[in-house]
Amino acid sequence: MKTRLFTPVDISPLAYFRIAFGMIMLWEVWRYIDHGWIDRYYVQPIFHFTYYGFGWVQPWPEPFMYLHFIVLGALALCIAVGLWYRVTSILFFLAFTYVFLLDMVQYLNHFYLICLVSFLMIWIPAHRTWSVDAWFRPSLLAKTAPAWTLYVLRFQLGIAYFYGGIAKINGDWLRGEPIRA
Repeated sequence: MKTRLFTPVDISPLAYFRIAFGMIMLWEVWRYIDHGWIDRYYVQPIFHFTYYGFGWVQPWPEPFMYLHFIVLGALALCIAVGLWYRVTSILFFLAFTYVFLLDMVQYLNHFYLICLVSFLMIWIPAHRTWSVDAWFRPSLLAKTAPAWTLYVLRFQLGIAYFYGGIAKINGDWLRGEPIRA
């Protein structure tokens, strides 16, 4: 098992994933800014339904909440291009999870998955090819990565899709109600 987990595999899928993840997160941050959701969901409400044990997590005052999302977008862009990847991955995980924990009313299972995947990205060496980090520090450059790095991402996404599929085995989904609505 140990040999199989640490067998070198092509690192390209990790780089593709890093770029796609970063760009999708940048797009998501842009949507929040463009649609006015920051103001609607985090600035205007005077009460937020916090998660149990996380009542201390409160939104920043208005200008700082916007700044938080701008920084979140910058971190997503840094992840996509592989600039200061380890630091930006940690900061992105913390910043996105903070937004996720602000209000249960805004819960989306996709956002929970983003929290989980962004945590995994901290440990995965997706910056060792096709990145600014590898360009500036050639010692980082690698053509392979341990197989576990791909397995852990596949496993996490597989769990999400598996349970998403199970959740949709009900009368409403089988009759096509979500599409009709």
